[in-house]
Amino acid sequence: MLRPFHVALAAAALLASGCSSDGPWVHAVERSDTVPQDSATPTSTPTTTGASVEGEGLSARELVEALASDELTGRNNQSPGSTAAQELIVEQISQFAQPLLPDGYLQPFTYGTNILGLIPGGDLADEYIVIGAHYDHVGSECPSDDPVDHICNGATDNATGVATVISIARAIAAEGTPRRSVVIALWDAEEDGLLGSAAYVASPVVPLAQTVAYLNFDIQGATLLRSSANATFAIGAETGGDTLVQATASAMAASKLQPVMLSSFLFQGRSDHANFAQAGVPAILFSDATGGCYHTAQDEADIVDFAKLDQQAGVGAAIVRELAATDTPPEFTVAPNIVFADAVSLLALAELIELDFGMLSPGATAQVTEFAELLRSIVGAGAAAFDDAAAASVIDGVDQFVHSLTEGPCQSFTP
Repeated sequence: MLRPFHVALAAAALLASGCSSDGPWVHAVERSDTVPQDSATPTSTPTTTGASVEGEGLSARELVEALASDELTGRNNQSPGSTAAQELIVEQISQFAQPLLPDGYLQPFTYGTNILGLIPGGDLADEYIVIGAHYDHVGSECPSDDPVDHICNGATDNATGVATVISIARAIAAEGTPRRSVVIALWDAEEDGLLGSAAYVASPVVPLAQTVAYLNFDIQGATLLRSSANATFAIGAETGGDTLVQATASAMAASKLQPVMLSSFLFQGRSDHANFAQAGVPAILFSDATGGCYHTAQDEADIVDFAKLDQQAGVGAAIVRELAATDTPPEFTVAPNIVFADAVSLLALAELIELDFGMLSPGATAQVTEFAELLRSIVGAGAAAFDDAAAASVIDGVDQFVHSLTEGPCQSFTP
């Protein structure tokens, strides 16, 4: 799941075109500043969505279908379904990654169990790129359109994020030894307040000072509406300066996706990337935002756009490949709260949504119309006129804009 709205926007011209149990992206997270955890120290081309090949593990589709099956009962942390998910994930990553912990892949903490693996690097092995996604969901605590279906399967939130991370890591491992080491991190208890990643950051297994970037995947292969089916968010690239911005922009441009690149202030605290950014690690969130299936029992594998998921895994692999090899890794950068380019990108998305007003409720339609008119006024005034008042207006309207998208239909819209 994904949480509150606060971050700036980079590379808006790229727009041709998450998640917790207390509500959609727009809801703030309340959690303790200190999270107890057990710690330990380390011992030293993307998979397609088609059928798996002997010895290559499950395909992305097969992994999503398994994690989002009724048998795993919504993967609530500290449940039998969660344990089954852990076993499945470990079985997959053990095919190409080493344990990161002396006792294996599992990192128990007070509220659940993280899963950590390592692809050792070469000449820069003591520098790390962490790629992560949360694997937990909300059990049966969600609305349902079907009176006999009460399992919150969490296909797009976040079985697809897990499948994306594993596809990326498998591709990187298959290419040989990367210069920098790659850590695979699948978090538990994200839905309870980002607790798994918070536990890790509080007592990291690899030093945060040697972690050059964190890439977070939360809600992938999801579609908002027909007009924006290929739209996808990349949030917070500016935290890694020009290196991370350019790596992200280049990978997105080479895909068939419609990227909406926003700065981190707009989605601060919304998913596990926030814990890394707060600790001074360049961190970026990749997400498709919250649509009509969000936190419902209808978020099942049959609404996933697996062709889009393949594109997203390709983008992630390209970025990891670049960051692993570069001589100039990202450096943490504190960016402005919100910038003019954020308004430009949000307007481009709002104008796509306007094409599908018949799919939204009257209230949601009115809200999107109001926000789009505000953005048109701000963008029309130009970058020189973008002041604190304009920034505040964008921040005031964006939460409800994102929430309105959850009032669309729960289905997949393939282009």
